[in-house]
Amino acid sequence: MSKVHNRAKHEPSVLTPEEMKAIGEIELGPSRHEKFLNRHYKKLIVLTFVIMLVSTIAIVYGTYCAKQEKDAASALIAAVLRETSPEQESDGFDLATLDHITKDFSNTKASASAELLRGIQLLAGGQEKEGKEALHHVVDTAADLSLRLRAQVYLASYAMHAGQNREAMEQWQAVSRAGQSPYLALSLLSLGDIENEEDKKDVARSYYERLMQDCPASPIVSTARQRLLLLGVDAPQAVHPEEQKNNVQNSIDLPQWESVRTQNGAAPASN
Repeated sequence: MSKVHNRAKHEPSVLTPEEMKAIGEIELGPSRHEKFLNRHYKKLIVLTFVIMLVSTIAIVYGTYCAKQEKDAASALIAAVLRETSPEQESDGFDLATLDHITKDFSNTKASASAELLRGIQLLAGGQEKEGKEALHHVVDTAADLSLRLRAQVYLASYAMHAGQNREAMEQWQAVSRAGQSPYLALSLLSLGDIENEEDKKDVARSYYERLMQDCPASPIVSTARQRLLLLGVDAPQAVHPEEQKNNVQNSIDLPQWESVRTQNGAAPASN
């Protein structure tokens, strides 16, 4: 009797259907991500909308920038390869188109190139102030180093031809400080020539020697070597020929005619 009682005591009790349902509801409740979505679904909707809006704006802006770059490049090519009439210079650029590029496509890569060509054309046309301002603007703002160097080289060359040696030196020195470039050898040679012209032989020699050392493959090396040989040598002076004398007898000694006499002092008879 006691064994039956003990066995019944240790056997698990049978749950009623209501109890089993309650336990199932507790164990099969909403998951964590469902709870998160329930709490933040509005924020997620707003975030999705913002991402879609930003992506759309980025695509539209990228397409617009690409079109601007393409249109600016096409306009720049048209300005360089314009058809000229016989009355116009064949090597000129279309200033109206260049102005259009710098104003309407200012955020494009072609804008700096157009400003460079515009400055060159203005200087070539005699508009010194406007041309220098355009080239200095390229030097100060262009992101491309080659464009900045090209503007400085043109400014320096123009100043040298105009006899403005001080301004030319400033530009050539800026080019030489930029390091290795297609214009380094030319800048050193020009600096040496300016110093030689101002009778600073030692400084000129240092520029020529630096050119030969830093730019050994440059074709200008032979010119620098000739400059070194001529340092301290006086330039030849032109010698003017003597004025031609009007009297030929005074300039050329002609033999004097003397009569031939016989032994008795009489002149020979003529035939």
